[in-house]
Amino acid sequence: MSIFSPLTLAIALKYSFNSKAHKFAAFVAILSMLGIALGVGALIVDTSIMQGLQNRLKSSVLQSTPHIVVNAPYAKASELFEIKNVEAAAPYVEGQALLQSSKSLSLITLAGLDESRILLKDNLPFSKLNLIYIPEKGSFKLNAQAAIYLENELSLNTKVRVISTKNARYTPLGLTPSQRLFTLTNYFPSTNSNALSMAVGNYDDVRRLFRLNEDATSIRLWVNDPFLIDNVTAALDNKGYSYTTWKDTQGEFFKAVAMEKVTMGIMLFLVVVVAAFNILSALSMMVSARLSEIAILKTLGLTNIKILTIFLFAGLFVGFIGTLIGVAFGIPATKYVAELMSGGSKFASIPIAIETSNILLIALCSMLMSLIFTIYPAIKASKSDPVNNLCRG
Repeated sequence: MSIFSPLTLAIALKYSFNSKAHKFAAFVAILSMLGIALGVGALIVDTSIMQGLQNRLKSSVLQSTPHIVVNAPYAKASELFEIKNVEAAAPYVEGQALLQSSKSLSLITLAGLDESRILLKDNLPFSKLNLIYIPEKGSFKLNAQAAIYLENELSLNTKVRVISTKNARYTPLGLTPSQRLFTLTNYFPSTNSNALSMAVGNYDDVRRLFRLNEDATSIRLWVNDPFLIDNVTAALDNKGYSYTTWKDTQGEFFKAVAMEKVTMGIMLFLVVVVAAFNILSALSMMVSARLSEIAILKTLGLTNIKILTIFLFAGLFVGFIGTLIGVAFGIPATKYVAELMSGGSKFASIPIAIETSNILLIALCSMLMSLIFTIYPAIKASKSDPVNNLCRG
């Protein structure tokens, strides 16, 4: 008879919850099941919200932050464009500048880009680049982060003076920086980063402010997945290019978000561990109380392996049902919690991302913990001496 026979499974199911003579052990098993369900459900809610937050940050932060900036003239763009996983390339200029208004003076990062000169891979829609608004050539307009407006008490359509000391020239009056009036016409969200606030203008307008020629600018690259840029940077290293990536400016920010996600996940997983530990207590009490029944089963021909299998299945039944309830509870709870925390506002919505891979990982870890804490009482039951137990019974 196979160890996975209907008889083995039926006995295991009977021992899991149906125990009129050993009600306390059954009560502990039910508590274990509910604890696992609570832990699994909480983990699904946590990981879904944190994953949604990470995805939103990935979209908003990397919308304005270049994936890779290569220090090379635009003539090299076609060569860099052929690197695997590079989706787009464009001439790019970036530097620090002073933004002066009637009330304040602040240091910003000023970037320049030109939509009309972006090289795109075949069949790649322009919208996939998720670009912020880029002003047209000769308009001398700026799309600035919201922090610039708040810190300098500015409003849309305000003219500001942008001053750059890059390539400053000597005149009879001394060293004279480059300066020009720009109009703030748009804004995009700020990030919780230590980097300077950024403003984006047209490539040629910013290049003229910095007094740079085409050969002195850089090339901005977009990759298909900003979190998997190692193969692109390796290719750039092999070609001898110098470059910077988004990790140099925003890497610590994303590491902090990822660390918070892992920390919260570990804390909530401890709920599952404690609940699974109760399975060990419940099965240990069950084995001690059923030693005479185990002895009878052995005299009827059940081998030690089958006895071991019965109690392994008994513990796994508790873990499986708890995990199933947790998954069934966690998915709708995630959507409800997101709606509750957002307060019904579309502008303050909590992002969620319910991913099948995360749910499967949580379920597998829960079942694994249930199995681990089931092993000891199952081995104890299989190694019990039927002769002594029958005499005591």
